[in-house]
Formats: sequence, structure tokens, C-alpha cells
Amino acid sequence: MSNRFLILSLSLLITIGLAYYHVKANSTDEISGASAHWVSVDRLIWDVPSITEKIEIRYSQNADIRVSNGSVENGTVIQVGEEAELNDDLADAFRHIADRSTFEVDVELEVIREAVKGQLVALAFDSRGRVIDATRVQFPGLIDDTMIYNGLLGPIYHDSGISLAVWAPTAQELRLKLYDADKNHIQTVEASSNNEETGVWYFKGTHEWDRTFYRFEVQVYHHINNQINTFVVTDPYSVSLSTDSRYSQFADLANDESLKPDGWDNLRKVLPAPTDITLYEAHVRDFSFFDETVPDEHRGTYLAFTYNGQNGRALSAGMEHLIRLSNAGLSHLHLLPVNDIATVIEDQEERVDLHHPYNRLCDFIENERLEQECEEFGDTPIIEVFEMLAEQNPVTDRIQLPYNEPGRFSGMAGRDGFNWGYDPFHFNAPEGSYSTNPDGTERILELRQMVQALAEIGLYVVIDVVYNHTFDSGLSRFSVLDKIVPGYYHRYDVDNGLIETSTCCDNTAAEHYMMEKLLIDSVILWAKYYKIDSFRFDLMGHHPRYVMENLQEALAEYNIDDHGFEGHAIYIYGEGWNFGEVANNRIFDQATQFNMGGTGIGNFNDRMRDGIRGGNFTDRGRFQGFVSGMYLFPNEDASANPDENLGHLLYDADRIRVGLAGNLSTYPYINRLGELVTGGNEMIGFTLMPQETVNYIDKHDNETFWDNTQTKLPMDMSMDDRARIHLLGNAFINFGQGVPFYQMGSDILRSKSLDRNSFDSGDWFNRVDFSLDTHNWGTGLPPGWDNANRWDDMVPFLTSDVIHVEKNHMEFAHEVFLDQLRVRYSSPLFRMENPRDIHHRLAFHNTGPDQIPGIIAMTISDVGCVNQPYDVNYDGIVVVFNDKDEATEIELGIWGAKLHPVLANGSDPIVKEAREENGVYFIPAHTAAVFVMPAGTSNGNFPCNELKAN
Repeated sequence: MSNRFLILSLSLLITIGLAYYHVKANSTDEISGASAHWVSVDRLIWDVPSITEKIEIRYSQNADIRVSNGSVENGTVIQVGEEAELNDDLADAFRHIADRSTFEVDVELEVIREAVKGQLVALAFDSRGRVIDATRVQFPGLIDDTMIYNGLLGPIYHDSGISLAVWAPTAQELRLKLYDADKNHIQTVEASSNNEETGVWYFKGTHEWDRTFYRFEVQVYHHINNQINTFVVTDPYSVSLSTDSRYSQFADLANDESLKPDGWDNLRKVLPAPTDITLYEAHVRDFSFFDETVPDEHRGTYLAFTYNGQNGRALSAGMEHLIRLSNAGLSHLHLLPVNDIATVIEDQEERVDLHHPYNRLCDFIENERLEQECEEFGDTPIIEVFEMLAEQNPVTDRIQLPYNEPGRFSGMAGRDGFNWGYDPFHFNAPEGSYSTNPDGTERILELRQMVQALAEIGLYVVIDVVYNHTFDSGLSRFSVLDKIVPGYYHRYDVDNGLIETSTCCDNTAAEHYMMEKLLIDSVILWAKYYKIDSFRFDLMGHHPRYVMENLQEALAEYNIDDHGFEGHAIYIYGEGWNFGEVANNRIFDQATQFNMGGTGIGNFNDRMRDGIRGGNFTDRGRFQGFVSGMYLFPNEDASANPDENLGHLLYDADRIRVGLAGNLSTYPYINRLGELVTGGNEMIGFTLMPQETVNYIDKHDNETFWDNTQTKLPMDMSMDDRARIHLLGNAFINFGQGVPFYQMGSDILRSKSLDRNSFDSGDWFNRVDFSLDTHNWGTGLPPGWDNANRWDDMVPFLTSDVIHVEKNHMEFAHEVFLDQLRVRYSSPLFRMENPRDIHHRLAFHNTGPDQIPGIIAMTISDVGCVNQPYDVNYDGIVVVFNDKDEATEIELGIWGAKLHPVLANGSDPIVKEAREENGVYFIPAHTAAVFVMPAGTSNGNFPCNELKAN
């Protein structure tokens, strides 16, 4: 589970709780919670008291139902009948409450359509006719059974004009309000039709509506305040927005040539096979904010990516870095969310960024200690103050001070231009803070320019999508879905009716049909109109598996000839974590790691990650992993029990071996106990296809790999060895089967000064410098909200005289990383698509209880294992990972292998010492060496995997 927004999540819980209390405290009724569930036209699930004699549902479009002292006032009655059974489909769809009492409801559709437009209460009566229980009715199942819609929503452009469709089945009234460029209200438009069967309201206009701003005025009941409200709200299907997303805007994504870069319609991309993908995770603002080779006005924006040296354009340091990676084989740039988000202020007049004078902080933030800082530093730019403080003291807490009040408008974290972006506001419009002009359509054009510029250097684009929650709900300004159809799009506690917040914020419910539709419609919009090539799903385990499969099917209907993109080839992956109210398939079969085998959808491989890095410093302290020294070179705080440490090391080695084999649950191997098992043993491997594992050692969450490893290693270890260990960790990812994934900057030893959760830590702690003139280690204690409990533990590392990253260390790391990519892309044997090939071709040596600790030896054969050869150049490949702090030899009995030519002629002088003599392989310390057997030279001397597990 991601740890971002920890404090924000707690504050949201408090806010929701207070709102709930407010409703209860300001009413005289005895309506409690929301434990009745109207799940279809004719079924109500509700556990009523045992003495119940009669049940009824009441609705009121005036929201005036009151229950007090056993009596009920107002509302129209719907009688509820006898107990009844759920059919199999309903019992599965509502499995988490299917064991509760179910009752028959006999009511006309016309009545249902009226009932959902107001207050809806279930009542239980005793034999004397007294109300003994009353609760709000949850109705998403009923809506899905009666009023779903499969057509277009949002702005629709056609030859005769522009129309607008919005799904709002619970609205009593809905109007369209139009605004000019200055946001002056110019017209209110009545709906041309309201389809009661689908819940869709339609508006028709002329082409003059194009570029006009608009909002909806909706009259609707909301349970949060138990009132009929009139909300003025933006369009859930907005494609363009005003500054800070206060207004939607009509824009023609398909045909408006002014919104397309030159040659946009001719950009057709043939997508690679998933196992040919390597992912590099970036953030739009991180990428260029400190890049002095990008003009000031374009730093931190989409346009920074256009400085690619193509067609007469300048070449920035960041783009030059990406070009080197692309030329070495990197295929995809993964971008943290680029859709509209709630927690960055787009109006720069209201912002506080690093270039502003320090005393500007005190114009927006009330903090006694900060006021003293403002007085001291005056109008000195914030960044200059931070640089001075960090130089004076690498563990100062004064840099984090302005950030350490996370949340909207409550500190620099809420006032600057930085946030990871996992706080969706509008799903279908680009984020405006990354544009040079957030007011209107410039964001559309500039995001497309970015995609095109990346394609020009050979990089495909992934976007991070966050459909598992919204930033807010209820009456908030940042509530959209929950104002259009209150009580539908989110997932609610089955008893108290409060929104579930296990993701961090207000959980959405893709098991509800129209939320699933929004998710699928949105992904298709990004693929079709922005030429996005892959999608990474945040907290994918909170979605049903069938929704992800339905998305695959929907995408597959699009082809490059007719639609400009290959829908079937778009790679989907995500976080299949199993937690929260949906855990263990409680509500539906989740899109979690162990549920997704056979779908082709990727999941992050935390088993291999933890085996390599040894867990996170913040969670497990100095507990070491395979590369960071467990048993082999224990740190000062390691266990004194060598047998215990050896057990951990060998278990980590097994997890890494399974990861190297595509994390296949079916892969046969000999484990550390000498047992013949498959990858799924001990809940390690979870895939049925290698493309289903995304192998990684760090991403935006938690400490960077560099930072985390420094806390694990012995304090006196040299910088050269520290860099080699970092690169050895990268080698496990680059030389394994599956889809490699890296956080941007991992190839240059990226640091966030030990920040374990930099979601709102500003540009300073998220700094990346592609000039390599600076490094972010020891640039102040990270913000306290998720780090303060470890501050004292961080000090010895951040102040260490040994851990000092120089430019030459970063240059070396980058060059060796490029060599690793070149090796991976030199042979398809590293990128096998078929699990059968991995089963037969890939074998591990040095396994079982008598293995040499710290050595993982792997062979990949191209002769004799299966009929079809993979690589015309090689009979096979030998890869030996030596994690020991001394050179080691291992006998494999494979003669004639040569060090891979990329490594033999590469950037690492140490790996060039690796060699094979008479079947014995000599490997330097902290080194991954790859050997190749040229085609036709093995004479049948290259092993296959002969193991066959039961």
C-alpha cells in the first residue's frame, strides 16, 4: 500500500466524521446509518430487529422524513414484502452482505425513478406499529439495475452543432450555465431532454459553444446534509478546464487543428510486445524544474520535453539523458498523473515556489517559528535560503519547516507547485499546472506536444491513472461526482454509510456500472486523443478483476488503421495490493497479484523488491537484503546469529530467482531447503505469463533505492562499493524475465535525503539534476509528517563522511546502467514472452541448502530445450550475480562462454575481470557478469531446465 497522503487521509476521516456528526446533531430524527441496501428492482438487503413485523421504504423529494419516539412523519410509502432469496448473480455481486436478511420489493419503475431523487429511508415496525429501526437506504445496485447508460457523455461535437450529455438519474433539476472567457455568466440553458430510463440529461447548442466555459446547476438530494441542494458543479467528463478547475470548457479533441501539433494525426505508433518494455518512472515537474538548459518559463511543464534536439529545437540536459537511455533500449517513460488534480494551485499569483522571496511564506502560512525565519531571511529567494541551510548543516530541520503542515493551503506543501498528483479532480482533462497557461485549452496542445516529442526520440508514454478514489466528496469545492449523483460513485461502509477511505481518500466503486464506464471511457479517451501507449493503475487491487478485463476488451476494439492506435497492444499494469475494505475478495474478485494470472495485466513484484533491498528503512530499520549485505557483510546492528542471517539470505535468494524467472507461479526450481517446488511456493510467484510481473526495486513511494541501501550497509563501506552494490541491484532487474521498472534517476543514484514519502515534499526534496553537478543526499531532514519518527536514526547516515556522492559516481552509475540496458536488448533470451520457454530454457545453478551464499547463477539456453530458437546469435547465456564483498569462483561445467561484448567493451573496468576457465566462472565482488556462447559453439554443452514439479 502506498503511504502517501497519510496526514491528509487522517484529516479527511476527521472531516467526514464531523460532517456525519453535524447531520445527526442538527436533526430530531432517529434515522441511523445506512444499513439497508436496495440492490435490484425487487430486492432489499437489511438485517432488521428480530421483533420486526413490517418493513417499508419511504422517499421524499423534500427531504422531510423524520423519525422520533417510534413514529415516522412524511414521505411516500413503498411496501416491502416477505423474506426472499437472492439469485446467484446478486449473491455474488453483494457477497459481502449476502448473508443478511433479504426482502422482496414490488414497485413500478416509475416509482423507483422518483424515489431515488430524494431522501430514501428504510423503516422496521413492531407489532404495535412503532418504528424500531430506521436507516438510510444505499441504492447503487438499484441504479445499476434500472438506469445505466452506454452512450457518449460530456461534450459531443457533430456536423450540426455541439451537444452535451450528463448522467444524473437522481437530479430533480439540471441546467447548463454558460460563461465567457472572463467567466461572466452569459446564459442558462434548459435541458433539451431528460431520459428517465437512462438518467441522462441532454443539452443542444450551436458551434458557437466551442471554447465556451460551462458548469451545471443541479438540484439534488445529498445525504451528507440531508437536504435538497442546488450545486453549481463542473462536468465529470470535462476535457478542458479553467484555471484551478472552477469551470469546464467545450473543446473538440478530435477535429480542432489548433489543438494539434504539426503532424499529430500522422503519429502512428506500433507498440512493442510487453516483455520488450522497460519502464522509467518520471514526474512532469521533477523532470525539468532544476534543468537550467530549459527556459525558465518551460521548466516543470509539458513543454520541457520538447527540447529534444529534433527539427532545429534545442537539446536540454534532461532530454539528452532520456535519449541516451532510449538509444540503449529503454522503451517507455512512465509519468505520474497528468490528469487534473486538486492539490496544486494553478494560479501562480497564489503560489509560493522556490524562486519567491522567503518572507512570502508568511503571507500565506501562520506559524510562529516560521515568522522568525521570515524575519531573518527577508526577501532572499527561498531556494538560496535552502542551499545555505543545507550547506551549513546536512541534517537541518529548518528546510522542512515550511512544508511540515501538509494539506491544502496549510503550509508550503499546499502552496507550492509540487504534488505527486494522486488526488484526482477531473479524470479526462490534463493538469493545468504543467501548462504555460492553465486557463483553457493550452494544456491540451502542450501535453500532445510532449507526447510527440517523446515519440521523436523513440519513447512511448505511460500515464499513471488514479480511478480508485477522488480527492474529495460531499459538499466540498473539489467534489464533482458526488454532487452530480450523490451516493453512487463511491464505496460506502455497509452499516454507517460513510465513504470508505482505505486508499487515502474517498474510495470510488468501480463495481458500480457507471463508475466502471467512467474508468473505461477515460482510458480510451487518453489512448485515442493523446496517443498514450500504456496505463499504470494506482491501487489496482481496489478494482474488480472483471473491470480490468472489460477494459482490455474495450481497448481491443480500436486499431491503428481506423483509430490511430493499437488498443490490443496497450500494456496495462498496476498496484495489485490486497488491503482495505475490499481485501481478500470480500466484495468482488480483486485485481490483485494472485488473482491476475493469465490476464496479461502486470503487477508490481514486491517479493523480488524486498528480497533485493531488504525492506524499507522507515519500516524495518537496518534489516538487510540480499544486495545490502545480509549475512555476507553484516552492518553494525545486524543480528549476532549467523544461522538466522543465512536463513534470511537464502530466502531472499529464492525470491530473487523466482523474480528472474518472470515471477511465474509455475516455474520449477530447487529451493533453499533442497525441495523441488514451483514459483508459487511460499506465495512468491504470482504470474502465469512473464509480462504479468513488473520487476522493480524502487519507485516514487518509500525511500529511493540509493537512500534505502545506505542505511543498510556497514558504515565504513567505501563509496565505490556502495555504487557497485546499487548497480548490482539494478542488474537483477535488467537481466530478469518480465518488465523492468525504474524510478527516474535510479541510474544516477537518486536521493531524496531519506524522505520516505515525498508526495508533497516540494521541489527541493524531489530534486533531480541531470547535469550531475549536485546530488540530493544530505540536503536537510525530510518533512516531519512521515519521517520525524526516524529523524534521529537518519542523522548518522546523512552526516557520514563516507557517503559523499560526487559527479564521477553518478557518471559511472549512469554508464553502467546503459550497458545493462544494452545487454538486455542484445538478446531476446532476456525477454521471453512464453512461460513454456522460461520453464525449459532458464535454469538456476548453485541452489539448495549447500549453495554458495551470495551467488545466484542463471543460464538461458537456446539449443536443445525447445524446437524454435530465440536468438540466432547465441546458443545460450550465463549470468552470475556475486553479492559477496570478495571475488568468487563457481563451477558450472559450461565451457567456452565469453564475457558479453557490451561488458567487455563497456564502462565498468571491474566486470572486465570476470572470466570462464574450464567451466569455472570467476566473478569480481559486487558484480553481475553476463557471458554468451556464440551460436554453433556449444556442442550440446548448454543446459536446459530439466526440472518438472508436480
